[in-house]
Amino acid sequence: MKKFLMTGSLVFSVVLYGYFLETGDGEVLVPVLLGLLVSFTCAMLFLTDK
Repeated sequence: MKKFLMTGSLVFSVVLYGYFLETGDGEVLVPVLLGLLVSFTCAMLFLTDK
C-alpha cells in the first residue's frame, strides 16, 4: 500500500510540476509540495520498516 501511495504521489507531483512549467500558474505549487511531502513520508516509512 505504501509503495502505491508513494509512486502515485510522485507521479501526481511530476504531472502538476510539468503543468506549472508550461503555464506558470503558482496555485499548482501547493499540491506539488503536498505530493512530495507524502512521497517523502512514505520513503521514510520504508526505511524504518523491518
